[in-house]
Amino acid sequence: MVTSCNGQTKGTNQLVDSNDIQMDDYELSPETAHPKAKELMTEEFFWSPIEESGPFGSDDGSDAFYGFREWRQSNKNISPIVYLKQLMEDWGYPGFDWNELDTTKINEYLSTQRQSQISEEDVDMEAMLEIFNSVRDSSSKQIDEAQMRELMSAATSDMGRTYLLGIDNAIIAVGFGQFVLEGKIDDDIKALTRIAINRELLPILIDNWDAKYKETRIKQLSKMLATIDRINE
Repeated sequence: MVTSCNGQTKGTNQLVDSNDIQMDDYELSPETAHPKAKELMTEEFFWSPIEESGPFGSDDGSDAFYGFREWRQSNKNISPIVYLKQLMEDWGYPGFDWNELDTTKINEYLSTQRQSQISEEDVDMEAMLEIFNSVRDSSSKQIDEAQMRELMSAATSDMGRTYLLGIDNAIIAVGFGQFVLEGKIDDDIKALTRIAINRELLPILIDNWDAKYKETRIKQLSKMLATIDRINE
């Protein structure tokens, strides 16, 4: 049985009011999709709310799709790319050329960090230490401020990869989202969707996935690529 995907939101500053989405009671599934989408998107992962490599299974993909659906109701004749640009600005992701497939430039972006230094103004370090040490395992040693800063720095050191995955997830969700809602996909977002999928298939990105899941991701991304090529035929 094919599962359905429910909308999620990142926060109160989203382009779309999450309360409006929830009150709508819309549930993404083959039954609520355009017949053309139901015909081509035949495998379960396409509709899964939890499959990370599916169009709508990641948090970013789900947020992007449900936000796009709401936005589309009053922007029917505007390119979905306009929505994506607004969404990326709202998410606060560092700028990136969505057409980029050069691994050297992608690698440069992957080194992006939201902030190289964590200041006292940003974090109440004393409070953080108190919380951490209060919940630590009884067998663990307490940590000091320097160690806490090191832990926080390590946690943000891979933010470039997080940003790029979020961007690609959003592009793919909106591309497939237009198809699900309208049975077609505009040429500009179709081209970007193909690039986003191909980018995620590059060794520099795909090799970072767990070996046990990597094969599944490659198969699903490849099937999505083949499906995109069949849309508007």
